[in-house]
Amino acid sequence: REVKILKALTGHENVVQFYNAFEDDNYVYIVMELCEGGELLDRILAKKDSRYTEKDAAVVVRQMLKVAAECHLHGLVHRDMKPENFLFKSPKEDSPLKATDFGLSDFINPSRKFTDIVGSAYYVAPEVLKRKSGPESDVWSIGVIT
Repeated sequence: REVKILKALTGHENVVQFYNAFEDDNYVYIVMELCEGGELLDRILAKKDSRYTEKDAAVVVRQMLKVAAECHLHGLVHRDMKPENFLFKSPKEDSPLKATDFGLSDFINPSRKFTDIVGSAYYVAPEVLKRKSGPESDVWSIGVIT
């Protein structure tokens, strides 16, 4: 499923690019774009004595929201948006942010809500815990990151 989702989203400027996939008897290997700038979490922690300016934070949040919008436009919910799942393309301060790890993502069925509890505890939406979540859970997670 993750390969199918990556294929659907590849080409978006804020989603890690999918190149190919291989499998053997035990594993699936996914070849994706190299992002050398590290995780968003590491950038946040590196600023321990300072903070993102409002302007810089807005740039980062806008990129995360663009990912959520692209997912939802394709009928997908990421379901695990957290700082560890956003990578910077390069170490430069103005490097683009790229979403990764679509392993918990799923396609939306408009006639039903998701009933399984998935995601990372600190970022999971109340609707997920109530077993009736949808695309709004991605927006909640971005709000928590913010």
